[in-house]
Amino acid sequence: MALYPWQTATYQALSNAFLNGRGHHALLFKTELGLGTDTLVRHFAHWLLCQHPQGNLACGQCKSCLLTQAENHPDFHLIHPLDGKDIGIDQIREMTARLQQFAQQGGNTVVYIQDADRLTEAAANALLKTLEEPPQQCYFLLEAPLSAPILATIQSRCQTWLIHTPEHQIAYDWLQSHCPNTEPQSIDVSLRLCRHRPLICKDFLETDRLTQRKTFFQTFWRFYKSRDVWFMLKAFSTDIPQLLTELEWLESFFSDAVKAKLAITNGWLNLDLEKGVQLFSQQLSTRQLLAGHQILQQTQQDLREINAVNAELIVMDCLTKLVLRVFEGCLPA
Repeated sequence: MALYPWQTATYQALSNAFLNGRGHHALLFKTELGLGTDTLVRHFAHWLLCQHPQGNLACGQCKSCLLTQAENHPDFHLIHPLDGKDIGIDQIREMTARLQQFAQQGGNTVVYIQDADRLTEAAANALLKTLEEPPQQCYFLLEAPLSAPILATIQSRCQTWLIHTPEHQIAYDWLQSHCPNTEPQSIDVSLRLCRHRPLICKDFLETDRLTQRKTFFQTFWRFYKSRDVWFMLKAFSTDIPQLLTELEWLESFFSDAVKAKLAITNGWLNLDLEKGVQLFSQQLSTRQLLAGHQILQQTQQDLREINAVNAELIVMDCLTKLVLRVFEGCLPA
């Protein structure tokens, strides 16, 4: 399992800390989607389980390495949400019971907890007891979204590693090697739209989402001219993740329009739509553009946070507000 190029420095820092006697028995990786952090964690777990590591690399030949490569290592325990449910106390109790036994390969034991923010309160408290008095040669690797809250007592028992998006050039070079037939500007624009998350950007390019996005914005422009809410509503996806992406497209368009209004040339996301952004910004005031941006942000938040929601009604409300408060300038005092 090869590391992604943007993970090399973090992995070296991790392994060097252990090689220099500064390793911690519990590590919390806070990350974003689309960075392949699962690969980093598993690669590090492989090294911890290796019986004959070569510096900061697993040997790849011992029995432990072969079991890891076959995804059948008895001393590697994976805990994650099952069937869309949170991680419950029974999963933690089962793991704790296994840890009472000696490592079957006579070396380290690794527990990898994905989506650690999904631990129930009871599960988190049960895990806390184990983190406070961990078995010998047992390492806990927890992974959670960067913005997700983690129980303070759990986080205080862990060494936290923040996994950020890579530098633009590193991500760009990787994408260019994996999407060799894609135009450089398309890679650059897609990477910015995907917030520099390379794996999400790769899927974005491979599924020709740039073309879909341009069609979407053509519809949005007709909506702006016609004020026809129903016409625009039909352009949105019924799939919530894709719907959120489309709202992000619009939000970034409004953000760029504000920058254009203020003559800010840096930090644009929609470089391929520059003419459209400029034209849009000329027809609305800064206050109107900021109001539109806020409406789109609030709509995304509502869709993420409100359960059992009628997404169509929320989007229709958003479009109605754009017409009344932004396009027609009827802003509240």
